[in-house]
Amino acid sequence: MRSRWFIALAVLLAGLVYAQEPVEVALRYRTQPLSRPAPAPKAAKTEKPAKTPKATASHVLAGMVVDISGHMIAVQQTSDQTIFMAHLPTALPNGLAPGMTVTVDGKFGHGFIHADRVTITNKDIAWPAVSTPAQTSGHIDHIVFVIQEGHSFDNYFGTYPGANGLPANLLVPLKPGSAPTMPAFHFTFDPRQDLDRSYETARAAIDSGKMDGWIPAERTIDTLGHFDDSDIPNYWAYAKHFVLEDNFFSSLAGPSLPNHLYTVAAQSGGNEKNLTQAPKGGFNFPTLPELLGPSNVSWKYYVGTHPDLFSPANPLPGFTRFMQDPGLMSHLVQNTVLFRDLREGTLPSVAWIVPNATESEHPNADIRVGMWYVTALANALMKSAYWQNTLLVVTWDDYGGYYDHVAPPQVDALGYGPRVPALLISSYARPGFIDHTQYDFTSVLRSIEHRFGLQPLTNRDHQANTLTAGLDMTQTPAKPFVIEAPIGNP
Repeated sequence: MRSRWFIALAVLLAGLVYAQEPVEVALRYRTQPLSRPAPAPKAAKTEKPAKTPKATASHVLAGMVVDISGHMIAVQQTSDQTIFMAHLPTALPNGLAPGMTVTVDGKFGHGFIHADRVTITNKDIAWPAVSTPAQTSGHIDHIVFVIQEGHSFDNYFGTYPGANGLPANLLVPLKPGSAPTMPAFHFTFDPRQDLDRSYETARAAIDSGKMDGWIPAERTIDTLGHFDDSDIPNYWAYAKHFVLEDNFFSSLAGPSLPNHLYTVAAQSGGNEKNLTQAPKGGFNFPTLPELLGPSNVSWKYYVGTHPDLFSPANPLPGFTRFMQDPGLMSHLVQNTVLFRDLREGTLPSVAWIVPNATESEHPNADIRVGMWYVTALANALMKSAYWQNTLLVVTWDDYGGYYDHVAPPQVDALGYGPRVPALLISSYARPGFIDHTQYDFTSVLRSIEHRFGLQPLTNRDHQANTLTAGLDMTQTPAKPFVIEAPIGNP
């Protein structure tokens, strides 16, 4: 709390020194909580996140078990399809298995349910046990692309040892051209606000590479807040065991939809905004999924909820070809299907995975719920027969309005945008390696194209680096790093 008042006081004093506009900014922060900035234009959202239970309240979770890893139980909540993690420190119910429905009694905190009791409500619908064929090692046969939402690299890994994170003694100006006065700070409160990350705001924050427009563009000093391993311990643990990318940029300086378009098509069709519905007639440019099928490369697009509906995180239903072809649409499935595919030996060669709003880590959602959701996905993969020949890429779709100190390269009129976190998780990932190679979302597409012999879609993916610097295909495959209990003492 003391740090919050110190920062607010610093804003006030700095504003008194420099100009009338910063004085107004400073007074606004002096009279309002930091987590409640003045109203700003909001980007479109996929859906409103469900209310996260209070840590002090007793909570009952009802749904289907999708994964069991040690004492961590992943349950898809019946009411909104969100995958929550529950930790039961005592013995699990006898015979508990994926597919069964359960109720979980306990208290919510740190992004998961601290369970007192797990009760099986229907064990007759357990998923059948299937013998999955062994996979051969020494090569990557599956690329799984997990796309969360809304955080810059500095916001999540700005204090990670050895990474190109927040500079020591960093100060940021209150407005472009003024003296730098504002420090970055660790969030000691839950920000839970939706910062602006429109194309115009991103451009204003970047300020032609000077990176000095963040506070006036976002209208809040919360843009300078960051998290660390005490907040997102699982992500930091993955970075320590596998590969952290610290030069991975969003493809476009702007919000979710255009960046998600880059993740499937290596372009946004010139679109730079979020849309609540697809353009009339649909997007009419090629996508990578359309090329995979004819090339006999299996693929699926796993969605947190409503796979058949267009949204910024699920753009494929907004493409003309998908509107006209039920066969293409059949590849869009609910994300719980992934757990069965891993269990039953039907994982496609290429997979995209996007969350629902509650799982997304979008800046008005609980980031720890999203972290545990991603952990459930990673645990399931690591325990499967696919672990030894799969590359799991975890990244975030845009910077979320949060500060990043690295000026994005200007590769064309629309991008790049600010850096986003990215993790490479694989049995062939170089342990604890920090990769400084320049990447963006189209680097994942280029890696898919390179692996399966496909031609690039656009100049963007043609010029992009493949994700090979962080892999060592000659090393002894790493053992799975399954997170079976909370890290630390949450």
